[in-house]
Amino acid sequence: MICELEFDSLRRRGQRISDMLQPLARSPRLASSPFPLRNEFIIGVHSGSRPDAPPREWRFTTPIRSIRGSYWERWVPTSEKRTRYYLGQAYLHLYWRAATTDDEHELLALHCDPNEPDDFGVTTQAIYKRGPHIHVMTASQPLPHSHFALNMGHLTDVLSSVESLSTAMSSAVTMIRDQVLDLFERHGL
Repeated sequence: MICELEFDSLRRRGQRISDMLQPLARSPRLASSPFPLRNEFIIGVHSGSRPDAPPREWRFTTPIRSIRGSYWERWVPTSEKRTRYYLGQAYLHLYWRAATTDDEHELLALHCDPNEPDDFGVTTQAIYKRGPHIHVMTASQPLPHSHFALNMGHLTDVLSSVESLSTAMSSAVTMIRDQVLDLFERHGL
């Protein structure tokens, strides 16, 4: 497995995640919370007090009132001792929320599945899913299921450590701020 951490380091990961997401946050501080789930460990991010819901449903505010974010990481133990964990998924989602309704519509997703197993048969997705990749959720089907890889040219370096992957994700978060949130702001949306 790649992108592994000791349990003690995993417990402190929340601050690194909050720092990574700061370019997308409305407030100067995001809250992160560990969420033990069966054998796995999920770290989610939220604004305000910890929601009474699973981390996939947690939201944080962005500078754009109509856009909220969701971020969580799923960590899986490398053995029954549960002293080391590997990163299964790191998922950021942006949601559009109309002012007149509580309905959300997913706009964009930044995903990373560093331990995605090799593909078999005609599908060739694993190589694109392992590093940070974008999903354009507002596109027509089947494009929302496409994985637009951001680091194909240096994927081995990106996945060499949790810190290297966090740096790559931070760059992607900055790009999303510049190319999505800033665009919405300039257009008054």
